[in-house]
Amino acid sequence: MMKTFVFYIACLLLAAPVLAQNSDNAYRKPLKQVLTEIEKKYSVKVRYADSMVADKWVNYPDWKYRPDAEVTLNAILQPLEMKVKKDGNQYKISNYEYYRWPVAEGWAELDRIASQYSSLAEWEQRKTQLQPCLREALQLSPLPASPGAKPIITAKRKFNGYTVENIAIEILPGVWINGSLYKPAKYRGKIPVILNPDGHWAAQRYRADCQYRCAAMAKMGAMAFSYDLFAWGESLLQFKTEDHRRSLSMTIQALGSIRILDYLLSLKDADTSRVAMTGGSGAGSHTVLMTAVDPRIKVSAPVVSLSSYFYGGCPCESGMPIHSCGGRTDNVEIAAMAAPRPQLVVSDGGDWTDKMPEHDFPYLQKIYNWYGKQGNVENVHLATEKHDFGVNKRAAVYAFMAKHLRLDTAKADESTITIEPEQAMYVFGDKGERLPAHAVKGFEQLEKVFNAEIQRAKQDQRYKIGLVDLMLLKRQKTGAITLTAELGADGVEVDMGGLGNRPTFDNQLLIDSVRQRFLQLAKENDIEIFSLAMTGYYAQSFCGRAEYQRSIADCIRTMQLMNVKTAFLPLGVQCDLRQQPAVRDSVVARLRVAGRMAEQAGVVIAIETALSASEEVKLLKEIGSPAIKIYFNFSNPLKEGRNLISELKTLGRDRIAMIHATNKDSVWLQNDPQLDLYKVKQTLDEMNWRGWLVIERSRDARKPQDTRYNYGANTAYLKRVFQDK
Repeated sequence: MMKTFVFYIACLLLAAPVLAQNSDNAYRKPLKQVLTEIEKKYSVKVRYADSMVADKWVNYPDWKYRPDAEVTLNAILQPLEMKVKKDGNQYKISNYEYYRWPVAEGWAELDRIASQYSSLAEWEQRKTQLQPCLREALQLSPLPASPGAKPIITAKRKFNGYTVENIAIEILPGVWINGSLYKPAKYRGKIPVILNPDGHWAAQRYRADCQYRCAAMAKMGAMAFSYDLFAWGESLLQFKTEDHRRSLSMTIQALGSIRILDYLLSLKDADTSRVAMTGGSGAGSHTVLMTAVDPRIKVSAPVVSLSSYFYGGCPCESGMPIHSCGGRTDNVEIAAMAAPRPQLVVSDGGDWTDKMPEHDFPYLQKIYNWYGKQGNVENVHLATEKHDFGVNKRAAVYAFMAKHLRLDTAKADESTITIEPEQAMYVFGDKGERLPAHAVKGFEQLEKVFNAEIQRAKQDQRYKIGLVDLMLLKRQKTGAITLTAELGADGVEVDMGGLGNRPTFDNQLLIDSVRQRFLQLAKENDIEIFSLAMTGYYAQSFCGRAEYQRSIADCIRTMQLMNVKTAFLPLGVQCDLRQQPAVRDSVVARLRVAGRMAEQAGVVIAIETALSASEEVKLLKEIGSPAIKIYFNFSNPLKEGRNLISELKTLGRDRIAMIHATNKDSVWLQNDPQLDLYKVKQTLDEMNWRGWLVIERSRDARKPQDTRYNYGANTAYLKRVFQDK
């Protein structure tokens, strides 16, 4: 009886997979069982690690199998983020690599990207959009403040033609980036600066090829700084090896390079006009990115890294969403952002740079040619070599740096270079015993420190860039918030709604559910609602409407509920004090009332008039309320032929609540011949003014309705002028 029962149970178990294969459970089977069936069905061998298929199930009925084994395998594995590669009569399964594309697809994507511009002007517009987006994707806009601590420097070591000293630079409170600074033994005046981040090879920057490279550059006449990537080398005193494969590592590395440049370029013997960067593998990707976002780098040489079909196999290269910028970009387009600055691309036949001369390099040449600088971009392709920073690759870099930094290649003799032991390059001692007591320990603590510093930087940002929901064609709609975030602005001005013949605005923000949705979405997108706009008064008469107090009261009430400190009140056509001087007494009287209401609520009402700055000063004195200020508009003085800079100075810092950073509605801000925004910034800096620069118009006449195109470009330009450090 017992034998019969056991046999019955065994039969049920054997039959279970077959019986379970039906539409009730979507033809579900264990992946390992399916792979075994494929091996038998197609007479092939499928190789994989057991850990890759353990506990994985697939929904795939037998009747979906195709005549071709590879087609079937791909159909089964793709939903599991896995892929297969054929090798003879065998197939090897591996995890899907988001960063690695088939060559043809990578080339096609670069072609798609390149089709968006066909001239230097169009390329410059594209670049203007990409640059601020890259910084924002890295979460380095605004840039967190430097801790301001002095670098920790070890004793100088002297060798044949060069010296070395180890340096640790604090890039965030309690976080250091460590490296070794190589300098010529003898030199006069200012010398070039060359950054040398280390790639993903073993032994970090302590490797012989790193020492050869930096020492040779020093002997040639430059100061060369060799340093580790995040959670690599000596920074393992603070973080684990696996922390290097977290996305934030990409950001910390970029911040580290910025801080290194800050320090090196502050040295009295550094030539700020001759600054270069070179790195191999992951450090090559880092070189490309840093050259794109930091204009201080004048010469670059990414080695065995650049490819249109490889985005970087480590999160430190592709973990942050930089490749989503501009409707998608890739590393080759980011490399093109270096143009027309000299750039050497070193490639080889043994990795993903194997086809550089065939497709990607001609694209770079085209971009450089638009500047008339095709000779500034070079490709040294070593078809028989593999993925390393070997002697031939170093020789190519030496020659390129010598050419563009005025160095002496005759002194680049590696045979006279001393290879030091690893411990000689430590800053914090053989066992890390000199690591400062306040050092951050662990990735979780790093995240807390970084997030706190980013929030502090945002609060301390002198100039913030804002958009207007009305001009985004999303009046009092939550879509204005998400679009503002997508375009990279810091905040949005939300309209109070239409006015018409109503006693007050058509304001949905006083409805609790609507208002909470706005506030929640703003928080989720890290967007500030910095102003409420009473634009209904553009067409309606503020100086003549009997119910004006109710509309002001509704606006102030909404401001209090949304914690908004400034409201916009245009005096409009009917209350134009230049065209209608007879309404002045009414305007002044009503603004006095509005001012008292605003004072009691602790908010400010910013008015926009057609008066000159000196006349606005008189108007504000008549009103006599600190809660009434001016919403300065660039276009007002410019269309009247008045000097913009003089107008700003006449008004002064304390009378300007916000600025409409806009002019005529036909060209972008960057293409407007009437505007010198760098001079405007200098003036506002001297005035010690801080606040919101709000983009109202300045649209390209060819595409006036394309909000993303126009406000994205204007936002990028304002951020570059007013926020880039």
